[in-house]
Amino acid sequence: MESYTIRPLLTGYQELDKGQYATYGRGYGQIIQVPVFAFLVENENRRFLVDSGMSDTERSVKYHHIGRQEKGQAIYEQLERLGIAPTEIETIIFTHLHWDHCYNINYFPNARLIVSAKEYRYALDPIPYNWNSYEHPRLGIQPSFHGYKFDLVYDEEQIFDGVRVFPTPGHSPGHMSVSVRTRQGRYVIAGDLFFLRENLEPDEKRGWPFVPIGRYVNMLELWHSSEDALRRADFILMSHDPSQIGKEIYP
Repeated sequence: MESYTIRPLLTGYQELDKGQYATYGRGYGQIIQVPVFAFLVENENRRFLVDSGMSDTERSVKYHHIGRQEKGQAIYEQLERLGIAPTEIETIIFTHLHWDHCYNINYFPNARLIVSAKEYRYALDPIPYNWNSYEHPRLGIQPSFHGYKFDLVYDEEQIFDGVRVFPTPGHSPGHMSVSVRTRQGRYVIAGDLFFLRENLEPDEKRGWPFVPIGRYVNMLELWHSSEDALRRADFILMSHDPSQIGKEIYP
């Protein structure tokens, strides 16, 4: 049975309202800086990405959030620093197609692009509330995924031996998470299903088993997706968790 290592790649930072985005009902008005991670997953047989990170600073500030991408943080620069050419990446699995998870696809001409069918269809025609998240052409721009062919996933699916994707809707309509077998157990790369480690802690005041995120399209789906991911995972990795900064590789 194959097992893998997972390397978090820091592609930039965003400034967000904690209660509005990260922790439902906690910290409204508190502005926090969160990282934006993509993940390099590899073993001796293959090398692939989960998400491809955020845009450059100018585009982030103009259309999305105050934030920054420092020199060397773009996903292709991160890989080159590791001695990996973008052409070596065989697959990119997208947890969802929000702007900060799918930039720089053009640097990966050999990669098979995988996303959930539900997410892809919604990304092409979101309601106005989500135009910015998906960079809808009504804003006068084209999203980074425009014109690319995706392999669509309709339910839970094994992508490789030891790697499975499964639906975790709620943050976005077609959000999915990626379960990766490692020598220490199952890591679930959960995208934006959770934002901070605080999401995994019980909310003793309200008697809840965890603290859901504040940015969602469907709380019922988000809640059950969170339960499912926590049942499956020995370890959780998130796209915006500051505690992952400085961690070179898991496990």
